[in-house]
Amino acid sequence: MESKNIFVTGAGALLGQGILRMLQLCDFEKKIYTGDPDARSTGHWLGDHALYVPKASDDNYISAVKKIVEKYNIDAILVGTDTELVKLAEVHDEFLENYNCKIVVSNSNVIKISNDKFLTAEFLKENNFPYPVSKMANSMEDLLALERELGLPLFAKPIDGARSLGLVKINTHQDLVDIYDEKSNLVVQQFLPDTEGEYTSGCIVLNGKCVSIVSLKRDLRDGNTYRTYRDESTSQYDHIISKIAEVLKPDGPVNFQFRILNGEPVIFEINGRFSGTTPLRYFYGINEVEIILNYYLYGKIPVNTQLKSGVVMRAWSDLFIENEEMEKFNHDKELESPKAHFYNFNLKS
Repeated sequence: MESKNIFVTGAGALLGQGILRMLQLCDFEKKIYTGDPDARSTGHWLGDHALYVPKASDDNYISAVKKIVEKYNIDAILVGTDTELVKLAEVHDEFLENYNCKIVVSNSNVIKISNDKFLTAEFLKENNFPYPVSKMANSMEDLLALERELGLPLFAKPIDGARSLGLVKINTHQDLVDIYDEKSNLVVQQFLPDTEGEYTSGCIVLNGKCVSIVSLKRDLRDGNTYRTYRDESTSQYDHIISKIAEVLKPDGPVNFQFRILNGEPVIFEINGRFSGTTPLRYFYGINEVEIILNYYLYGKIPVNTQLKSGVVMRAWSDLFIENEEMEKFNHDKELESPKAHFYNFNLKS
């Protein structure tokens, strides 16, 4: 097969690094380009050519990405941070038409729903799926109505929050009153018990069809998944989750996080992208990155895969980079064939 040039953004993020790990395992010829605003980003040493890219908030972000696509004949872009999704979704069609470059990103409507927990709940409600009853904290009338309907406790969280950041448990009426602010970006939702655990489902949707789903139970530490479990029972809600994925209509990867209430999966967060657990699904038998790139770049239709059962436990690994290497990258703003000494969990190089 013809070799492809793949550009992965967000090389410093856990998400970007997970994508790069899976990309290295893809069974086709490729050259991997990594992008990030910081030369110290670990993911730069998981590719073949490291590049400086401005932050997504910078005015010249898209023009910088265009220059990279043109200069290095990039065939596909994989997005490694949430902040880049909105901007890259807006230029998806332009890049495909002008550069024949496929940005693996969903349309702006999917990204909008995924980036807003209140809109996520509204999407589920409007399509008759289980949903967490939700009100914005900028209306006292709505908050009091929510308390009357559900009682306490409740949860408040930023509409665009992640990894449990900014999460507040509302235990008393006074807590609810105190959370009110007419300019608040907090959404207040019903309490979802974790007695049956918390789940994360990774789906791949191609041409409106959910072609892959891997659902895992997970344990969290500091908002991040550090242990996952899979057996036949973790897949019992797949028929509901895959239907939700098809109604949402993402383009490629999408991730759902949910808990169980009255025997039904209630989704409280959607990520319209690859997820931090994408590399963990590889251990159960699915490389989401490979499936998607094989489809978009080579027209390969995914085949059913027999999933494994077991437990994945995350552990630290380390890499050492010579000063000369880092200084060259900082000076040139790019680095061909980055070199580092990798050490695995037991410190063997």
